[in-house]
Amino acid sequence: MLTFNRWMLKSIFIILFFSLSMSHVFASVTKCRPAYGGDSQINMNLTFTVTSNTATIPAGTTLDTSYSPLVSILCEFTDQKDNPVFFKNDTPDTIKDMLRNSGVDIYQQYTIGSNDVVNITAPVVPNLYLGYWDAMSAAIPLRYTFIAKKNSSALKPFDTGIFLLGHHINELGEDLGIPVYARITSNLTLLCPTPKVDITASNGGGVNFGTISPQDMKSGGVVSKAFNLNMKVNPECETGLNISVRFEPNNNPVLDNKNLDMGNGLQVLLNNSTGDIDYDESYYVGELMPSMPVNLPYTATLSHIPGRDIVSGPFSKTIRVVVSY
Repeated sequence: MLTFNRWMLKSIFIILFFSLSMSHVFASVTKCRPAYGGDSQINMNLTFTVTSNTATIPAGTTLDTSYSPLVSILCEFTDQKDNPVFFKNDTPDTIKDMLRNSGVDIYQQYTIGSNDVVNITAPVVPNLYLGYWDAMSAAIPLRYTFIAKKNSSALKPFDTGIFLLGHHINELGEDLGIPVYARITSNLTLLCPTPKVDITASNGGGVNFGTISPQDMKSGGVVSKAFNLNMKVNPECETGLNISVRFEPNNNPVLDNKNLDMGNGLQVLLNNSTGDIDYDESYYVGELMPSMPVNLPYTATLSHIPGRDIVSGPFSKTIRVVVSY
């Protein structure tokens, strides 16, 4: 008689593990070329125009959008399967620094198909996916949208010059050719809602040469007096104003565009640290901000007009100072 102890029975389960491996076959590609002839590279001139009545623009604000020209490249693939194409960014760090320090971040998007967007001013820029093509010979249209957004730095005009923006690659990272070169510039206009400049001249607007000796003047003597023009912009003009100054002779005769004829055998020449002043010519001063008034020093020099007699007695002439902005 056979007996079985049920506690001695053991069930043995054998678990079989199956490892399935799948391989993906990549299609290689020859160098791409322009579909309709032309250059073997893409050249882009991108200009962003920014006009604002305030310099306080929140970070993240879209300032302007610019587009690359539409071009088409022809690529030959070795297999008729999904062949993805990417744009690989090559923007130099110096260009990125210039753009960021000018108050902008630049974003790039493939206009025609993909919704992917990359920040080309970021320290690391991921590859931009354009799409895939399943034909062995594919004409790939290329057009990019570039968006300028305000960052935390102050807005400034910029011009990058020409630089290598990037090139196109397949999923293996192989270069497809057709590099893209770009030049990015900005037209920055900050508008003052109520432009106004207050200007005052030292000594109540007068230059007093005092009592002079005709004999000294005839002997080649000169008398120089300093004066200043003080300017400030109204506080509401937070964006500031670009200032130029022009001296007008106010219908008084001028010799050689520089010397004001005083009508008594003497003449007055104006100059500053950069040289002699020509009448009726505008001289750029710079950007005038509400928090930074300017004080412009000038010198008026009185001298004898060669060949003229000097007439004794009081003399004066009035000139006009015009501030443009």
